[in-house]
Amino acid sequence: MDYFIMQTDERITLHKEINYAHPGFRNKEPFVTFGRFDEDDRCPDFFHGRFLFDTYFCVTDQLKEILEAYSTEISMVPFFLTDEDYRFQIVCWNMNCPVEECLLEEGRHNESPVFHCEGVENKQYIFCIRKEKAQYLIVSLELAENILRRQLYGIRFIPVSIVWREGKDLENNHS
Repeated sequence: MDYFIMQTDERITLHKEINYAHPGFRNKEPFVTFGRFDEDDRCPDFFHGRFLFDTYFCVTDQLKEILEAYSTEISMVPFFLTDEDYRFQIVCWNMNCPVEECLLEEGRHNESPVFHCEGVENKQYIFCIRKEKAQYLIVSLELAENILRRQLYGIRFIPVSIVWREGKDLENNHS
């Protein structure tokens, strides 16, 4: 199965103004947070941010509907992104999905990275990979194609290879 890292397009800066230290991100309860934007700005359909060792993946309503159709294991908590002058508000969702512990084999120039994950490949369409302090949202080719067909805004996909190793200790496997 082919996989991709789903990332926010770096050219979009709206999500960088969000305070990811807000306790609502950790408490998994609906909340209101503020950003610097106006009603003419277009919110990306996928964005993420970090606070301390946590990564928060956020989606809009349109992307939420697609992701929920592909996985019953993800959970979504709403938050209301409001501009600082209280003129405009966007409903967004803080997404939590299954996390796989993996080792990363950095690809050479123009090669996609390879993740070595423990377990059996069970045709997951969406999951998180934790590598040291970083987290990556991984989506299958089928899900990525569906997202691209909907022409959602501000999302890019980076191809990766996932190697599943059943019942082996990843740290001691140097094959």
